[in-house]
Amino acid sequence: MSPKSEHVLRELLTIGFRAYPRGLANGILFASVTTALLWDGMPHGMLAVWLACFVTLVTARFGIARSFLRAAPPAEELERWARRAAFGYGATGFAWGLLAAAAMIFAPQVPLYSLWTVFLIAIFAVLQAQTTGSHPVVFRAFTLCAFAPVLAACLLLSSPHYATRLVGVVVLLAMSLLVGRSGNRYMVDSIAIRNENVELLNDLRVQKEELDRANSAKTRFLAAASHDLRQPMQAIALLVESLQERVHEPGTRKIVGSIRSSVVAMSTLLDEILDISKLDAGTVRPRPAVFPAARVLDRLRASFSQAAAQKSLGFRVRPSEAVVETDEVLLYRILANLVQNALRYTERGGVLVGCRRRPEGVAIEVWDTGIGIPSDQLTEVFREFYQVGNPQRDRDQGLGLGLAIVERTARTLGLPLRLRSRLGRGSVFSIVVPHGDPARVGAAEAAAPESLEGCAVLVVEDDRDIRGAITVLLEGWRCNVAVASSPPEVDGALERLGAEPDAIVADYRLPGGESGVQLIARVRERHPGASAVLVTGDVAPEVLQEAQAAGLPLLHKPLRPARLRTLLAAALRRRRASRRAPPAQEVAREAS
Repeated sequence: MSPKSEHVLRELLTIGFRAYPRGLANGILFASVTTALLWDGMPHGMLAVWLACFVTLVTARFGIARSFLRAAPPAEELERWARRAAFGYGATGFAWGLLAAAAMIFAPQVPLYSLWTVFLIAIFAVLQAQTTGSHPVVFRAFTLCAFAPVLAACLLLSSPHYATRLVGVVVLLAMSLLVGRSGNRYMVDSIAIRNENVELLNDLRVQKEELDRANSAKTRFLAAASHDLRQPMQAIALLVESLQERVHEPGTRKIVGSIRSSVVAMSTLLDEILDISKLDAGTVRPRPAVFPAARVLDRLRASFSQAAAQKSLGFRVRPSEAVVETDEVLLYRILANLVQNALRYTERGGVLVGCRRRPEGVAIEVWDTGIGIPSDQLTEVFREFYQVGNPQRDRDQGLGLGLAIVERTARTLGLPLRLRSRLGRGSVFSIVVPHGDPARVGAAEAAAPESLEGCAVLVVEDDRDIRGAITVLLEGWRCNVAVASSPPEVDGALERLGAEPDAIVADYRLPGGESGVQLIARVRERHPGASAVLVTGDVAPEVLQEAQAAGLPLLHKPLRPARLRTLLAAALRRRRASRRAPPAQEVAREAS
């Protein structure tokens, strides 16, 4: 027996045996009613014996049903249980057939007795086809055993309507068998379909688990690859930045500038992978603020005008007086990716950025006259690494992560993102930002760099090149720097620093098993006023979540010097402010 046939047989038997309690109650009820109906026209003793035998028979069937349901028999015993069920049902049907035949023999003058009994037999046969008699063998056993005594009586007993009665019983038997067969087939098909659906769901679950494992493997691969790439990139970026500050000869500065542009391009590719990992890990937390849309539009104009001019494209950013409320940094990232994508896929014409007021907010739209997107790919373009019209994977057209970052960032901000496009004519990307209250607009932060002279910084980094590059960069900013290559060297580095550290810059992965998060916590126990910056090349979600849980600002390799300088300047401000503040005891004394 195949597994599929076994499952169908087990389900049929289970359905039938589970319906036995209800069948027992109905059988005894109708047997009692029928006995009462026939009581006046037939021998009382015979009816009483018939009723007692019937009750005993259905009770025995109930016991068989309970045994089956309790035992949950193996596959090789199912056929035997099916024969037991068929025997029980056949015996019950034979009992009803004997009663109908007895009515023809002992009360031929009352046709109602035999008609009632035969009618009950047909009703039972049809109704049981999808419940207690759902198994075809069980159903046929009941029907044939029930009609056999009736047919025998019709054949042997004379009657004024002999032929009519015989034909009527034969037709009723045939109709019962046909209806029962349809009911049985329906049950078998239903069970088979349900089993196929369960198997399909199991297959889908297995495929989902495989996809989850593949996605997890992809995340781990990106994390490892990003970490290994960021280590040398970090040293290059820091050394180029330091070199640019030290070189003044025009020809050499031009070469350094070209190197710096290449480093920035490589860093951008790694940052796109990092952005995807951050968004997938759920560590990006929006910081809503009310600000004029013109602030973001001006940044776009300044950032991309030169790139558009290099491709001889028009680039217009329409002025707007709208005030919006969302995370300004994340909104800029969305629009910058959209503009960059538009410029990349536009060869003639230009790109337009503008705002439209809508009841639900301000729709910021990016129009281009590029290649357009086929209608069947409008949703595909938001998948990672998907690119339209770039089967050769030309790096000049990016990695195909820009729109994936846009979609995830818009989802994080809860902003609707819309796309319209006509193949060969261009595309329009639109994002709707809620209206902001003009009275709540905050002033823009000053962008002038602060002096870091005298800032005491402890650097813990195991990579020699990166350690040296960070040291050169920080000393160029006139910081006091002490470096350690591993946690055991930290105490010596603090002694060489000769002062309380204002900031700790620590790599996440350190030799010896202690992470950067743990080292920062340990150093802060001795120097609670020190700020900290965690540095890593990892993009694994667990690393991002651990840094967020510890409340540490996280910088990814290759470091952006401007971002590091901003964090150190903020740390130095807080440190100097705490030193200028009078002790709590003196404040209390002066207040008294």
